[in-house]
Amino acid sequence: MIKILIVTTFEIKGGSFRSLTTLVDGLKDTIDFKVNVLTQKIRNKHLGFFGIDSYLSIFSIIKNIVSFKPDVIITQLNISFPTIIISKIMKVPVINIVRGTSEFCPKYVDIIEYGKICSGLNNRKQCFKCINKWRSLRVLIGNKRKGWEYSLPSAISNILYKIRYFICKFNLNLLKKASVNLVASNLMKKNITNRIQSNVKIVNITPINKRLIDTFTLISCADGTVVGKEKRLIFVMPTDDASYKGLDFVLKLIRFIPKDYHIFIIGGYIPSYKLSWDATKLWIMGYIHSNKLLNTFYYESTITLVPTFSTEAFGRTVLESLVNRTPVISSPQCGINEFLKDDFLQVVPLKLDLWIKKIEDMIKNPPTITNDDISKIYEQFSLEKNKQDFIKIIKKVK
Repeated sequence: MIKILIVTTFEIKGGSFRSLTTLVDGLKDTIDFKVNVLTQKIRNKHLGFFGIDSYLSIFSIIKNIVSFKPDVIITQLNISFPTIIISKIMKVPVINIVRGTSEFCPKYVDIIEYGKICSGLNNRKQCFKCINKWRSLRVLIGNKRKGWEYSLPSAISNILYKIRYFICKFNLNLLKKASVNLVASNLMKKNITNRIQSNVKIVNITPINKRLIDTFTLISCADGTVVGKEKRLIFVMPTDDASYKGLDFVLKLIRFIPKDYHIFIIGGYIPSYKLSWDATKLWIMGYIHSNKLLNTFYYESTITLVPTFSTEAFGRTVLESLVNRTPVISSPQCGINEFLKDDFLQVVPLKLDLWIKKIEDMIKNPPTITNDDISKIYEQFSLEKNKQDFIKIIKKVK
């Protein structure tokens, strides 16, 4: 019997949460494994700004290791850093799942120019220059109001981001101490391997359950014709501050979509000043915690929009949309783009006119997603494949 301790940040929304939940369910079904899950429950907003409130859970991690006596630890998100330190001291192999770049970018969002992402944490001079530029760039992408770049909060945030540079550098160096770091795509791998080289592996860390595939297959024709489609575009944002996910881009885009179409925005909070214009074609749904309801919204929509500005390590939204038979328009910053080269996933640079044209083209000539297409997608990202990959890695590091 192999004992596995999973240490993660407490979340009930977003792709990281759904991916890990699916993985945990798969590992628990494995006869040879005994799985225990520890979630970070202690939060501090001041320490959280620097991404170090996870260190408040150190004693809880130690207590669980002592009592459970795991053979292997699997960890992800901010709490992975204290977990790596403790596992190294207590000589327990640790598998670290790297979900994104926010832990390694001082300003959390690895944008260096409009529509251009950073290649990774390089040196202090380059990062400080990027931080200074971020004050005006935040206004340009719509994250802050005009004039914010000259305000006192802007100056304070600049100082705090520069302090955080040293924390991010420390985080990157900690990755070298993990037994293995798992990433979802080459895009994510390139971002961190300019500092660490040897222990980074691309693995399916975003599994989908077959129950998701079976939900709508029976009410769709074998040739990919879909019944029940609405004149609707859908945009899913997992966090409140979603400008880096393309929220402000979508709010600009909505003014140019066909008159009889509207956009569903699911999740997150939108400040009222961003909605001062006529938003009759915008439907704000709030968070959807029901997977069944979220899948229904995907299925009924015509196109899913994924205009992310920063590095999207994978892009679970793309995957969930496609298996629900809804094509996707994505920015080049999504890691999943390298795995799917079909017409139902269109990769378009973040320029408003290009997205307007692509939306019009896709509405006029909607790509079909057949049962065979869905089967191929599932083969690549199935829970079964994910589980087998993890079993091999667990046995190798044990």
